[in-house]
Amino acid sequence: MGFQAALGEVRALTREPNPDVFVPQLRALCAAAGVAVAFVPAPRGCPASGATRFLSPDKAMLLLSLRHKTNDHLWFTFFHEAGHLCLHGKKLLFVDLEGGLSTEQEDEANVFARDKLIPQQHTQTMRPLRSAAQVTAFAERVGVHPGVVVGRMQKEGWLPWTHLNGLKLRYTWAERGGDDA
Repeated sequence: MGFQAALGEVRALTREPNPDVFVPQLRALCAAAGVAVAFVPAPRGCPASGATRFLSPDKAMLLLSLRHKTNDHLWFTFFHEAGHLCLHGKKLLFVDLEGGLSTEQEDEANVFARDKLIPQQHTQTMRPLRSAAQVTAFAERVGVHPGVVVGRMQKEGWLPWTHLNGLKLRYTWAERGGDDA
């Protein structure tokens, strides 16, 4: 299976709340498609959320820093980085920094992530949602975790940043740190 095809299966993992369950599955799906996924804490003061690079014509790495420690950010970052691998040349290194310069490639990766997580045909249905029950029902219909829906609505400006954050999942690094989420 190619990486693009694997992304459909990865998207379904957004519904799994437990990193001990979804991280091994994420890694296995991506590895089968030639992409190594690693969780690496960003150094103190480093605003990187993710990075990608092709290591050879058939192998790539995708790094996730878990910088914001919520599932909406984690999954958006994963799909953003996947967008770089799918859309952009194999010779470039992408490090995504909060507050970084907006470029055409960054904008394309953002659209890729946005639309892979919640396809555009659902936008009008999602926009008026206001309650936790409405968001949860919508998330179930489209096949993602409710926290992903809340994050998208907040990013689009359809929901204040202070609303429905209880639907997002929070993650912490394991005591041993390093390559675990």
